[in-house]
Order: sequence, then C-alpha cells, then structure tokens
Amino acid sequence: MVVVSSSMIGFIVAGNYRHRPKVLRDLQVALSMLESEINYGHSPLPDALKSVSKKCEKNVAALFTIAATNVLSREGLTAGEAWEKSLKEFYSNSYIANNDYEILIAFGKYLGSTDKEDQIKNIRLTLNNLRQQEMASIEEKQKNEKLWKYLGVLSGLMIFLLLF
Repeated sequence: MVVVSSSMIGFIVAGNYRHRPKVLRDLQVALSMLESEINYGHSPLPDALKSVSKKCEKNVAALFTIAATNVLSREGLTAGEAWEKSLKEFYSNSYIANNDYEILIAFGKYLGSTDKEDQIKNIRLTLNNLRQQEMASIEEKQKNEKLWKYLGVLSGLMIFLLLF
C-alpha cells in the first residue's frame, strides 16, 4: 500500500507537468479563434465567446462558455469582470500555473473595453505570452515528469524498506 500510494502521488504530480503544455496550446487555439471571430466575423463579444466555446477543445471550452454566460447575465458585469470570474473557476479545475493565470487576467482587463484593433493587439500579445509559457512548460515537463514518477516509486520503496 505504501509503495502504491507514494507512486500514485508521484504520477499525479508528473501528470500536472504532462497536461499543462496541451492546455496552453488549446488556449492559444481558442484565442486565435476569438481573434478571427472579432476581426473577420465582426461578432459581438458574447456571441464570439459562445462560438469559440463550441469550436475549441472541451478542456478550454468551459472557460469561454462561462465567460459568455457571465457577460450575458443580468449581474451588470463588464466583459473584463466576467472573464475574471470565469477564469477563477477555470483555474481551480485546470493545469495552468500562476504565470499563465496572470497572463489571462491581464488579457481580461482590456477585453470588451477597447475598439476592435486594440482587442486584436491584446489577443496577439496574449498569444505571444502563452507561446512563451508553453515553451517553458515543455522544458519543465522534460525535466520534471520522469523525476516525479521515479521519486514517487523510490520514496515508496524506501519507506517500505524502513518499515520492514
């Protein structure tokens, strides 16, 4: 039991390193779709968010669905506040790190408050920042994924040997 449980802890931590690059890639794709919706589709923000949520990967779709719902709600939230509220919920259930969260929060501050050209610039800046985070997360994955797997198994074996 000790070996299995410590191994599982190691595999869970390693899983965080494995899934983060994919989530960042999916966020980039979704933001590119949002850029297209705003730039070429001339869609209003709630419609653009809904459209993106239907087209993107399901692990990211929830963020855009909740944001669209929050924008359309009768709570009087601005687009930035709706984005931040949905991002908090998304962050608690995803593999993104604090740096990724800060980039997405900064993106939301200008969401819906400027003209189309500034929105496009903001999306492109966010995409660039997320690409950099993705590259860093791939490096972290290569360094740490195997480490945590081996650490979990070996620490379980060490505890087992110390107990018996």
